[in-house]
Amino acid sequence: MALPKSYKGLKDIYDGMDQDVRVYLSKLEPLLANGNNYEIALAYCFMKLEEGHHRALKCGLVRIHECDSKKVDTELEKQHFTSEKYATIFKNVFSSGIPIQAKDHLSKAQDIRNKIIHGKNTTNPKRREAIYHSIEYMKLLGAFVKEKTQKNPYGDLRGLKGRKALLPAKSTIWMLKGFGLGERSDLPIA
Repeated sequence: MALPKSYKGLKDIYDGMDQDVRVYLSKLEPLLANGNNYEIALAYCFMKLEEGHHRALKCGLVRIHECDSKKVDTELEKQHFTSEKYATIFKNVFSSGIPIQAKDHLSKAQDIRNKIIHGKNTTNPKRREAIYHSIEYMKLLGAFVKEKTQKNPYGDLRGLKGRKALLPAKSTIWMLKGFGLGERSDLPIA
């Protein structure tokens, strides 16, 4: 998809997303209303993007590896992810890295976001471009995770567990440790 040339183009991209993703990003729509709030819209996109990173791991850990959902939540809350650590754990959980095209979009969005955060001069077209790339990243990563787990981390996660019997919390913590999580937890032996 081509870069949007106006706030209307961004709004069209937002309107073209699945309903559950639009609900997840519901506060973005009013920020795109007239093009005056691009910095706030971009900050919101990155907040939801990062939240979706945790949700993506949760989808994989619960749906693929049958880890206890509450224990996964507890352990993910304790984590501080660097880009490299997240990529490694993502690959451990999904047996495949973050799609290259998604990483390209994220890198472009981060470059512009970093200029804004560090007080560098940016233009509305550049800010709009960063919002576009962050949305495209969420679309691509969401589609990848949904293909593997039938759940989009940028959408509704109700019913994530399904009817599966999940591992007990004590077993889950050891599974998480194997994936590279859980280093901040006391691990019971028995």
